Amino acid sequence: MRFFSKLPYLARILIIATIVAFSIVICGTLMMRFSASNPAVQATTAPPTPSVVTTQPTSQPTSDLPAIPTAALPTNSTPLKVARTSSVNQKVNSNQLAYGHFPYTQANSNQMTLVGSYASGADQRFESLNIEAVQAFMKMTYAAREVGVWIIPVSGFRTIEQQQKLFLQQIKRRGSEKEAAKISAPPGYSEHHTGFALDLTDGKFPKQDITLAFENTDAYRWLTSHAKEFGFELSFPRNNSQGVSFEPWHWRYVGSAPATAVFANARNQR
Repeated sequence: MRFFSKLPYLARILIIATIVAFSIVICGTLMMRFSASNPAVQATTAPPTPSVVTTQPTSQPTSDLPAIPTAALPTNSTPLKVARTSSVNQKVNSNQLAYGHFPYTQANSNQMTLVGSYASGADQRFESLNIEAVQAFMKMTYAAREVGVWIIPVSGFRTIEQQQKLFLQQIKRRGSEKEAAKISAPPGYSEHHTGFALDLTDGKFPKQDITLAFENTDAYRWLTSHAKEFGFELSFPRNNSQGVSFEPWHWRYVGSAPATAVFANARNQR
């Protein structure tokens, strides 16, 4: 201490400042190492799990197209309750037409693939098709949207029970099976049973769904010119040989050997 007191004042200040600075550096280094190695100072609150955002598809078009599905998704897990008081014949005679409609075997619903959804809220439903038809439909909608045309699926695969419910509704509206069959196929005779047929609409004009007004939309005009390029054709054009009313919204996929075979009878009668 005598040696320190004999030093000049400025030298003593420099020595003290050096010692303080060195002490600060040492303390800071020790604290950093302690913080890194001591789990007590680590954050204990796990980061929040990101919520899954689900969209609400409607008949209105969206700017992003879904990727082409490659895996089958089971559908129709909840069967419809169908009234049994009707005189509708549920037995399909494979050798006989029903009011102009050919019989079709119902495809396995578990082998259908999601193609899109229609409407929203309580009315929203998800539509499915055979995977070949889905892939072709997606390619077709991509091509259409490149020129500003929005093609939306309204209805795809249907079970016989679902078709019966629709057919019974038409009987109530029109008074007889014969008149109902001009608008809706009897159960067991609908192309929708195959998974290769679907009803379409123009996403820009959703109020024209399943009406003759669809004929006046850009979607219908585009389909009549380009649908065949993707394996689709209009099932019931005007004055068709089956005697079924003109349905501009109803299209079927015939772009593969299995699909062509399914509709062989109907196509040969054209």
